Amino acid sequence: MGVYLYGIQNLDYAKYTFQANFEIWFRWRGDRYDPLANMHIVGARALTVTPEDRRKLADGENYLVARVDAVINAKFDTGAFPFDRHRLAIEVESPFEDDYLTYQVDAEASMLDPDPFTQGWRLSGFRVHELRRQYPTNFGLKERVGDRYSTLIVEVVADRIGWRIAVDHFIGFIVCVLLCLIGYLIPANQLGVRGSLVTTATFAAVGNKYVVNSLTETSLSAPLANVAVITSFAMVLILMITSIRCERLYEAGERTRATRLNRNVGVASAVGYVVVMGYFFWRALMAGPT
Repeated sequence: MGVYLYGIQNLDYAKYTFQANFEIWFRWRGDRYDPLANMHIVGARALTVTPEDRRKLADGENYLVARVDAVINAKFDTGAFPFDRHRLAIEVESPFEDDYLTYQVDAEASMLDPDPFTQGWRLSGFRVHELRRQYPTNFGLKERVGDRYSTLIVEVVADRIGWRIAVDHFIGFIVCVLLCLIGYLIPANQLGVRGSLVTTATFAAVGNKYVVNSLTETSLSAPLANVAVITSFAMVLILMITSIRCERLYEAGERTRATRLNRNVGVASAVGYVVVMGYFFWRALMAGPT
């Protein structure tokens, strides 16, 4: 048997599923076995199978090919979001013990479509192999202890097309930080103008946080997204505190000290933000597929 994978769509972090579209074919001897009637895709929530060709070959073998659209359960690690990589698996398990049925992989013909339909993701690392799976239960029959089941496993690595997605998903945080840095260029005694920038930056950060949380289950498991949230609000808070302090120094007649404080805090904030975010961006980019 073999598989031709057309593509992977709809990686859903909230439901922990992905959708796979592929062709699957079988060649076997004997007329009592129906591969489609006995086909089991592990973890499939929804399955649509459309037979496309069924025939008996000249050597007496039976041949069958079908189109399969499946929604399959998966565990996603969003730690590197939005540069995450996921190793996705499609597992076709035999309903019979390997004493009666084993799958032999058509490795030569099995492949990933050269132009797979996978919006927002890049597919690579396609491989197909056979595994003998053994369950820890005897399913209620002592004679089934140690039974194994032949399983065809199709694996592919999905890489999110990260930089464009990162800009789209983090644009509010980026605007927030830029507004905060612009705030240090405004004279230190203009608290009202700075307060307006702080308000605008806060709205940008809050709006972006809701967008990210609605797109992915990243509220607890995505360090880069979490750090982007924390650093954005930290920049807002630092600007506000610095502005209030500089205003007090101006009122006390210490203009030179206020200007120096404003400049030093602005430079330190910019450098600190770049270092922290650069480190977590680097970690996300270097993360392997999960």
